[in-house]
Amino acid sequence: MIPASIAPIRATIVTAIAVLLGALAAGADRGAAAQDGAVPPPPVSDPVEAVPPPAAPAPPAAGAESEIHPDAVSSFQVRAYKTSGKKLWKGLLQVLQEAGYPPEEVDAKGKRVKTSFVDFSSKDYSEEVADPAPRLGPNYHILQMSKVKLGKVSLEGVVSDGEHGASVLSLRARILVDGLDQRKRVRLLTDRRSSGVIESDFMRRLEDTLKLERQQ
Repeated sequence: MIPASIAPIRATIVTAIAVLLGALAAGADRGAAAQDGAVPPPPVSDPVEAVPPPAAPAPPAAGAESEIHPDAVSSFQVRAYKTSGKKLWKGLLQVLQEAGYPPEEVDAKGKRVKTSFVDFSSKDYSEEVADPAPRLGPNYHILQMSKVKLGKVSLEGVVSDGEHGASVLSLRARILVDGLDQRKRVRLLTDRRSSGVIESDFMRRLEDTLKLERQQ
């Protein structure tokens, strides 16, 4: 039998041994985890939504023809040929494509076509491709260069019946050039009246390719 004076000492020893065994067991568990290569996961934070950088502003698109200043609307160049309307229409679509003016809007029934806008340079022509810009005033406030060096152009062609069995081709160019809107202080593409040089150049190519004869 253990004397009463030794009992408190024994209880303290037993408690210390229990604490020591618990510490040894926890250390063994951490060592095993380290050997297995287990790494405690990092703390999870709230996801942050990525914000893309703002896109550079694009030049305003050209407006509809009804919005074009009257002095910037090109006139149709008209020529009559001694050929059928069917042949002229088919040849027109073909030569437009070959000349780098891909048709975009095609009305086969009305024999009317509009091409996509393509880049052009005044260096490709011996004469001025555009007439003077519309004069600035209360109803027009887009500043343009006096001479056109670069721009975009779209061709519009219409084939119709003429006199004495001839077929008529009406062709005009829509030219877009850089401009500065003085009220809004922004750059944009704006219409400029064609001088007829681009249309004449294409018509010569059309006549040479299709061997067309003009009707006087």
